[in-house]
Amino acid sequence: MSFQEPNPEARAFHAVAEARRTVRAFLPDPVPDEVLERCLDSARRAASSSNLQPWEFILLKSPEARAQGNAVCHHQQATRTAPLLVAVVAHRDTWQRHARFTLETLEARGILRKSQQRYWGTLIPLLYRQGPFGCFGLFKKAFSRLASLVRPSHNLLSRADLRVMVHKSTALAAATFMLALKAEGYDSCPMEGFDPWRAQALLKLPRGAEVCMFLAIGQRAPEGATWWERILVPKDWVVSER
Repeated sequence: MSFQEPNPEARAFHAVAEARRTVRAFLPDPVPDEVLERCLDSARRAASSSNLQPWEFILLKSPEARAQGNAVCHHQQATRTAPLLVAVVAHRDTWQRHARFTLETLEARGILRKSQQRYWGTLIPLLYRQGPFGCFGLFKKAFSRLASLVRPSHNLLSRADLRVMVHKSTALAAATFMLALKAEGYDSCPMEGFDPWRAQALLKLPRGAEVCMFLAIGQRAPEGATWWERILVPKDWVVSER
């Protein structure tokens, strides 16, 4: 088998992925708006389940908003020093609006097919709808589990499954955002250490939304930015073949 050298685009991507680190100390210089716009546009292009894009990026830019976000994140070094905090929010209840928008866009472009109408108009509601108190979701989950004993079955989502799904898609968007920031010369620190109830109240989130993570963003400080040299567990622990 011949060895294939990476092309220039691949080299550039791998260099960005290698350079991205979790940074915990930042310079006070603000992140330019044009950089944020480019990076957010890249994040919006991230993969998502059924193109439903269940995320929202809430920028905490003012000193007051950053101070409130810092308190919610337990006054960690990253949030104390970063010139920008971003709350990355996962939404469980935007699927109807986004599915309808997808269908309307395809129709406006004159390329809507019957299979697409069935997928976003019929299958997606079946998968995502939960019913009162989540009872329909629990029924679907039990039915699909029994059906899978006979043949491969759709995972007809319960409320808990739906929550996991939107967080997975939202995390993909957050990862894309962090890589885009690094490509622009800015660093980030993804954080799960925060008070979820105070975050919900601070951001005035609706019932079907919750913070997936907070991101501290800026240019890394010359000292104390990272805690140690990168540590990767052995490759054969995390990569396998079947």
